[in-house]
Amino acid sequence: MTKAPFANRRDDPTPSSSPADDGPTRTPHPVRCFSFFEKLQHYGRAFWHYRLVPTAAPSYVPEDISIEITNVCNFRCVFCPQSAPQHHHVVPKSYLSPECAATFLQKLREGGVRTNVIHWTHDGEPFVNKRFHEICAVGVRYGFNEMYFATNGMLCTPERLAQLPRADCGYTFTIDFSADEATFERVRGTPGSWARVRANIARILADPDYDHITVELREISTFVESDPALIARRERALRGLFPSSRRLRVRSKVFHNACGFLPRLRRRRRVRYRLCPYPWTSLSVASNGEVVASSRDLRHQSVLGNLFTQSLDDVWNGAPMQALRRHLIDERPDRNGACAGCDLPYDPAKFTLANIWRTSSGRLRLFSRR
Repeated sequence: MTKAPFANRRDDPTPSSSPADDGPTRTPHPVRCFSFFEKLQHYGRAFWHYRLVPTAAPSYVPEDISIEITNVCNFRCVFCPQSAPQHHHVVPKSYLSPECAATFLQKLREGGVRTNVIHWTHDGEPFVNKRFHEICAVGVRYGFNEMYFATNGMLCTPERLAQLPRADCGYTFTIDFSADEATFERVRGTPGSWARVRANIARILADPDYDHITVELREISTFVESDPALIARRERALRGLFPSSRRLRVRSKVFHNACGFLPRLRRRRRVRYRLCPYPWTSLSVASNGEVVASSRDLRHQSVLGNLFTQSLDDVWNGAPMQALRRHLIDERPDRNGACAGCDLPYDPAKFTLANIWRTSSGRLRLFSRR
């Protein structure tokens, strides 16, 4: 695999700046972030191009942006490609630097992206990158002050949280956890990790100094259990582990066959095909600059461009992205590497009004006043 310019592909978790990239010293592109009604207008337009009159070349830019901080993780969850021994032979280790983050964000703003929400999520654990707080500060400089990302919670210590920029910033940590210690450490964590993650979450929720951080917990017993009554009890038990807080949300996680990595979940497939919305609404950028099909494409099976070497428009409506969309419109996901084994288009729950509401108010922060 060819190394992208400025990509930090190495094992050092504190990558140095590239001398060819002057990211932090540049002046951020001015931006006026969306109002609530402009958000509604944008997603109404996206719905038209995605669902009502599907087109391979939409006339707007994505406002749901995910940027990977690192593809290295301190856990080996059995439901994640990180657990595969050859994962980093397929996708070499990479750490994003603040300088490279500035390059990405500058191009997004120059391309017309106006959201203030950024998802520091793709592969890996963000806090493994020791410069994560510096990257968050770069995000704030570019007007991204709503930060929403997945973390396993193991490294959410007071020392690391204190480094994150605070002024006029909001954070949402999504953490896959379980009320059952044995289930968590068998499926997701390492020996002794359950207690440490629980303590970190409890501290965030109990301490008013962390009132800028919201925690979304997802009960992962659904990976190994199918009894609805048991899962409901686990979800209630998970909520009961922590103090009551307006900054806590709890629900059970729904697992999918993420880009074909979990073939045992294919039993859900081929009931009724529904068009996947991600290629019309989202942009997922890996720490090496590669733009992939979705936040589930951790093995880079469908590389659609590179934000280091291309503009946003060149990627968003480039030939690879248009081809991917056409294959999905034609109900031929098998022609896209990342989509061939995915069961998401066959899961009716993903397309219900309840899930659309949850996504709008959660991930998209549609009703946020920040």
